[in-house]
Parts: sequence; structure tokens; C-alpha cells
Amino acid sequence: MKSVFQMIATLACAVALTACGAAANTEKPVVLDPNTQVKEFLFPDLVKGTGTAAAAGDTLTVVYTGWLYDASKPDGKGAQFDAVIPPKSFTFVLGIGKMILGWDRGLVGMQEGGTRRLLIPYDLGYGVGGTRDSTGAVVIPPYAGLVFDITLRKVEKK
Repeated sequence: MKSVFQMIATLACAVALTACGAAANTEKPVVLDPNTQVKEFLFPDLVKGTGTAAAAGDTLTVVYTGWLYDASKPDGKGAQFDAVIPPKSFTFVLGIGKMILGWDRGLVGMQEGGTRRLLIPYDLGYGVGGTRDSTGAVVIPPYAGLVFDITLRKVEKK
């Protein structure tokens, strides 16, 4: 009798654990639109600079425009989400983790006066979370590929 009870109890536990495992996995797989995905991280120079080359730890001053990647648009430039254009500029330290990885990796070696296009896969951009503005509106959707045209105005060596 004791062995029958143990067998029934074991079977009941197995069924309960199986049911719990199935119920816990309620996430649906993410389906990515291939038109929004940069397949390979690329950073070609559109205009080759002639000044000082940027390295990790240097302070860079740039102007740029950023777009969501859309393979159906010319140069992959979908909706524009940000821009800093002359006379304004943006200054940051390269390679210390304050910027997205695509910038920290893609601007190394760029020379002053040059313009570079960064084609950034989502994992080197804003990742699976994307970004929102101060009102909570989505600025960059989750899993978004990005395109930036960046002109390097100044390099201050560390």
C-alpha cells in the first residue's frame, strides 16, 4: 500500500511540475521585421578626414543625424529620430561606455574633418528595450537597427 501511495504521489508531483513549467512559459517569441534589421555593423567613411584620428579616451566634438534603419529606404534611412547640426555640436568621451557600443566602436580611427556613416545592429544600439522620451513615448523601438551620419569636428587627446 505504501509503495502505491508513493507511486501516485510521485506521478501527481510530476504532472504538477510539468503543468507549472508550461504555464510559466507564456512569452511569445519575438518576430523581427527584416526591413528594420542591420545585418552587419558597418562604418564606412563618406568623407575621409585629414586631421587627428580618434582613439578611446579622447574627447570628440561631432555633428550628426540619426535615423531608424529601414531597408526599403535609400541608404537605409528611415524615420529621423535625432540630429545635432551646425552651429550646435555634441561632445563626449569615446570608448568609456557613455555612448552606445556602435558609436564607441565605429568612431575609433576616424579623423577630424571626416564624415562616417554608422550602420548599427540593435545589439550595438539601444538593444531589446529601445528608448523613450520624458513623456514615455517611444523614440527608438526595441530591436531597432540604426543609421548615423557623423562628422568629426574636433579630437582632444586624453
